[in-house]
Amino acid sequence: MDFYQIISLVALVAFVILVIYAVRLLIQLKKTAESVEYLALTTAEKVDKTSSTFELLNNVSSVLDNGFYKAIAMGVDLARRWHKKKED
Repeated sequence: MDFYQIISLVALVAFVILVIYAVRLLIQLKKTAESVEYLALTTAEKVDKTSSTFELLNNVSSVLDNGFYKAIAMGVDLARRWHKKKED
């Protein structure tokens, strides 16, 4: 066995090892992609289920921003101040 045959054998072994790691990497990437796809699908289903809750929260916040609520809050605040002033 001369020098070039030894170098060729070492290069072949290194290439085989590289191919093995590349195949394992691709298999792991496939599993990861499947997991991400499953996560995305289940998350989308959960978001669809909670959309009605978000709509309710939006409606409640719009009611709280309404002038009627602000008038009630101002009345409660005035009553508290009047009660506190009466106690002093």
